[in-house]
Amino acid sequence: MDKTLRTERLELVDKQGRLRAVLACEEGSGAPSFTLFDTDGQTRVIVGISWNEMPQIQLSASDGTARVALVVRPEGTGMVVLMDEQQRSKTITPADT
Repeated sequence: MDKTLRTERLELVDKQGRLRAVLACEEGSGAPSFTLFDTDGQTRVIVGISWNEMPQIQLSASDGTARVALVVRPEGTGMVVLMDEQQRSKTITPADT
């Protein structure tokens, strides 16, 4: 028996039929991501590989606006990006610690 499931997009819904998670690859770049949604359908968490093949995690507020991003930069160092309500960002890198 084959125990492998292959698909281009996997959607997880709750008992009410609301979309709660998507595991997929972007059409253009083929970059994989796992996206979690709240009960209102807003994106809250994205875990994935960016267009330049770097891993990243994004956490969003209840309105779907990105607030925190954890990124591995191309040279291999980590970076944290914090966003406020006006979309101003603060970047924290190892040199800041």
